[in-house]
Amino acid sequence: MGRITPPTSLSVSSAAYVREKFALTQVELARWLQVTARHVEAVEAGRRQFSPAVERRLSQLSDMWLTTSLPAPVILPPPLPPPPVPAYQLTDEARELHQRQRRCQHLAYQLRYELENIALQDAALLRRRQGHAILRKALATPGSVFDEAFMPAEAEKWLARLEADTDAVKRPGPLARAHLVLRERLLREEAEELARLLAAQAPE
Repeated sequence: MGRITPPTSLSVSSAAYVREKFALTQVELARWLQVTARHVEAVEAGRRQFSPAVERRLSQLSDMWLTTSLPAPVILPPPLPPPPVPAYQLTDEARELHQRQRRCQHLAYQLRYELENIALQDAALLRRRQGHAILRKALATPGSVFDEAFMPAEAEKWLARLEADTDAVKRPGPLARAHLVLRERLLREEAEELARLLAAQAPE
């Protein structure tokens, strides 16, 4: 698993609800339900339904969330794009600076977007680890699942795979993140300074 992202389904199904709470992919939920990922996708899209046995397994996960839930992290929306630069008559020299200023703005915006995506993925990864903690606590708590057919050994095996997949996720280290922040700041400062220079040369 290369990256962790929060579920983006707009479905109101119980499957989508459980996936969102535990930050699971459709493949991961399908493993728990012992169905295919396409089956989960079809149910979330309203094209199919789960059998009673599969619904029972889904309710087992829901039970564990309800009995041991943790507070969810706050996920911030991505930034708005920068406003366009006012157009006016430019000399050849000013036009080159104007193009450079727009280029710096564009690159800085791309870096801000990349940093926001990193933050969103960090939040999703945190949600997954919170979900693991909920599941671990539920497995250690008698009566956390209101189903006599619940099999803790199967749940333990599934959870161990989830934890291994999450541990295998590679995230940017502190130096890489600091480099992105530095590049964004320098590009933004260059764009702002070029905008000031161009404004000073603008005709009255």
